[in-house]
Amino acid sequence: MAFTFRRWLGAVVIAGAVIGGAAALYTFRDRPRQPHDDHAPISVTSDLRPATSAPGPPRSAVSIDSQRQQRIGVRLTTVTRETLTAVVRTTGTVRYDETRMADVNVKLDGWIRDLYVDYTGQLIRKGQPLFTLYSPDLVATQTEYLLALSAREQMKSSPVADAREYAERLVDAARQRLRLWDLPPEEIVELEKTRTAREAITFRAPVAGYVLEKQALKGMRVMPGQTLYKVADLSVVWVEADIYEQEMPLARVGQAAIVTLDAYPGESFTGRAIYVYPFVEENTRTVKMRFQFANARGRLKPGMYAKVEMRRSGGSGLTVPADAVLDSGTQQVVFVAEGEGTFTPRPVTIGRRLGDRIEIVAGVKEGEQIAVGATFFLDSESQLRAGLQNYQSPQPAQATTSGPVPTITFRSTANPPKTGENVFEVTVTDAMGQPVADADVVVQLFMPAMPTMNMPALRSEMKLAPAGGGLYRGPGQVPMGGRWDVTVTVSKGGQRIGSRQFALVVR
Repeated sequence: MAFTFRRWLGAVVIAGAVIGGAAALYTFRDRPRQPHDDHAPISVTSDLRPATSAPGPPRSAVSIDSQRQQRIGVRLTTVTRETLTAVVRTTGTVRYDETRMADVNVKLDGWIRDLYVDYTGQLIRKGQPLFTLYSPDLVATQTEYLLALSAREQMKSSPVADAREYAERLVDAARQRLRLWDLPPEEIVELEKTRTAREAITFRAPVAGYVLEKQALKGMRVMPGQTLYKVADLSVVWVEADIYEQEMPLARVGQAAIVTLDAYPGESFTGRAIYVYPFVEENTRTVKMRFQFANARGRLKPGMYAKVEMRRSGGSGLTVPADAVLDSGTQQVVFVAEGEGTFTPRPVTIGRRLGDRIEIVAGVKEGEQIAVGATFFLDSESQLRAGLQNYQSPQPAQATTSGPVPTITFRSTANPPKTGENVFEVTVTDAMGQPVADADVVVQLFMPAMPTMNMPALRSEMKLAPAGGGLYRGPGQVPMGGRWDVTVTVSKGGQRIGSRQFALVVR
């Protein structure tokens, strides 16, 4: 007994477990099929056209009765035409609206005396006092302004117009310096009323929002342009999310979006896309989108994890459930129901993926029924049958058939046969029903290649020993479960007197 498949044994064990789990208990082709036989094999119609001429593994049509369909989970669905609503679901993060952030600083040297906003995270209003600042330059400029005001009043009665005009320009110049140093207008008005320079001036918040960073400390020296506070207005926030390249048709400014957050189950927030980044991230092959959301109540907090959903209608088209399409990467196939339990593999061209459905661009027609559920089993059987149709058992060179063809039966002593060693029996009788003794009985097992499972063709050959009374018996190894084609060849005196084929399903 020789095996040509031993070197492939390790590679096919896992594949055999898959097929073996799906296969039924064993049966033989010559056994009459009984009503309600749960173990009847799937039959194949050999007169149907090939499934496809496109590149890919060969497939053949398969036929399966209704009871068997129910047991293995095959269901039928109709190819329908419907409005194509593309749905993109992704994740994102809540961010600050960068257009609503402010850096609070001063434009002159000085020292902070009083600090009114003294912790990070504090909510401030526009115009709210932040701190008081003592600056020698600011005191000097206030004094210059007061002197300019006095000179202008003295020059009001002067008969020289140029003198009056010059005094007015001095006042304007001093006032402008105070304004450029961000001295609040009310402080300038108060200075004009009191005519007294103030050592410490109160600076107020230029915007409303939350304090993100606080560098200001009481008594700290301040340099021009030094950041004292960073403030962000959270009445509007951004959500930035990544979408894949194939979803870019939805990446348009103005596209509506719905956001949900784990913090608020059952609630959603509606916003719109305001910006699409002009480049693709090379590592993730994604494009970043920015969405804007109103946040008057402050419930959307920067750093939150968000789930983003976008929907867009794009005309109509044919769709099928996603699990009805077998996608090998280079070829997409569906099994079309031809009636009376027959399923024909047909290549299709797919379009957009619409949630749990797929658009079919070409390959099927509206109203056709296709298989959904257990399609992997159908595909495996389809490839198996296609391989069998292309296979011919090798015949001995000297084998010729002469005389009446004997009756040959084949069986396994184990019921059902299992993976590993089994004992097989063949009974040979002549045309008169008498046992044929002293014959050479060879049993060959064959399983075709399955390219999608990366499994080569398997062959096994064994010679059975005479057991008397036309019975021949012998052991044989079956390395994996699934459906095997059995060819029994009987020779006598160097000439073949008959052969017969059977099917064996091993669990």
